[in-house]
Amino acid sequence: MAKRRGRRETLVQGRLITGLVGGILLAGGLLWAVWLVLHPALRPNLSSLPIVGKVLPTSVPQMQIPPLTAEGITLGHASQTAGLSQQQALLIAATLEPDAAKKAQKTSASYVLLNYPTGKYNNHASLTDMPVWMIVYQKIPLQAADASVDPTPFPQSTQDLYLFLDANSGKEVLAIWV
Repeated sequence: MAKRRGRRETLVQGRLITGLVGGILLAGGLLWAVWLVLHPALRPNLSSLPIVGKVLPTSVPQMQIPPLTAEGITLGHASQTAGLSQQQALLIAATLEPDAAKKAQKTSASYVLLNYPTGKYNNHASLTDMPVWMIVYQKIPLQAADASVDPTPFPQSTQDLYLFLDANSGKEVLAIWV
């Protein structure tokens, strides 16, 4: 009987230790998952691994912006490092569009892959997975028209500018006013 009790106690202790270690690993995994969600820029780049790069697509779809989608423009997630920093891209954009930069109520910059296929109504080369900085100038006030010339008011009082700069050279690729 003494042997059985010893084995039972050992089994109970083993299960207790296994459960404790499993709980710690589970808690650590959950903390890591939360950290990845809160810090997307620090996520590991799995596409650089030899095997994963061949299986996973290099560009993961990014949230699409309806006015751009209406123009045939889609965005992807860029996994490589840009040649220009975000600050450099914003400075170049401000020199290309100084009025928009001054008057915009909100400005943002995102490093994305630009997809803009050649279409029926646009005359440009097809752009596929091109790494760009997308500078968005939002709520740029429209100048009111002279009421004596055109008494019809504008349907909106502001507009947005989406400016796409080549992520390596800083050259303007595309500008869309919405």
